[in-house]
Amino acid sequence: MLEWFNNTILQISDPVLNWLLSLPLDLTLLIVSIGTGAIITYSRKFTSNQDFLKRCDADKKRLKELIKEAKKRGDKEAAKRHINTRNMISISTLNHAGLPLLAAILPLAILGTWAFQRLAYIPPQAKETIVVKAYFPVSAVGELTHILPQKGLKSGSDGQQWIQEILEEKDAKTGVILNGVASWQLQAGASVKPYQLEIQRGEEKVRKELLVGQRTYAPQLAFYDSGKAADCVEIVMKPVKFLGVVPGVEMLFLAPWLLAYFLIAIPSVMLIKRVGKIY
Repeated sequence: MLEWFNNTILQISDPVLNWLLSLPLDLTLLIVSIGTGAIITYSRKFTSNQDFLKRCDADKKRLKELIKEAKKRGDKEAAKRHINTRNMISISTLNHAGLPLLAAILPLAILGTWAFQRLAYIPPQAKETIVVKAYFPVSAVGELTHILPQKGLKSGSDGQQWIQEILEEKDAKTGVILNGVASWQLQAGASVKPYQLEIQRGEEKVRKELLVGQRTYAPQLAFYDSGKAADCVEIVMKPVKFLGVVPGVEMLFLAPWLLAYFLIAIPSVMLIKRVGKIY
């Protein structure tokens, strides 16, 4: 279901947004992040009562001054009254948040899905070494697995390392065996159509797309049903880091590009609201 949703969104968004991939990735990420802020902000402008919200904003600013003055002269009752009034105004403005949110959901879903699929990694290029990893159940450790050779692909420095042994992969902290893993170092020529990597173990095969030399990339991971040749196949790609330095936060599941996206998009909402005088 999720794969169908992603593919459907990409069919809509790719023709509209893929021109951004011809720009430097940092600039593309900047445009997408600010675009997110613009969608959130302008959906509010065109779907809410701006005159009402403007008056509420002015009232809250005035009440803030009155609260400060009341506290200065030690009038606790007046300060409490002004605070309650300000809170009531804030609650009344919440009633105007629903429609802007609904208006923004669809374009944000399209833009966000496109960004997840197009901006997370640097696409593999022709003739560079591309690492492919396949993951297996622990019971498969010690067995042999191979990628079926095909035109345009070379494996290893001598081009002959198609067969690999499935090795143990252990948790770095506990030493517990997590699964089996086999890896290949591939080189490939540029191709408009994805290579269909066929990974075989015993009589079973799984397929994984590999796109090389294009502005986009095939999905990093593919998962398979239990009992197939592999549980998962991964194309190891370099993550996109804004300006080459913004890291990810692994414990929060924030990839480097996503952290940069939030760091730019959130302040841009406030900036666009201020510059555009949107309430």
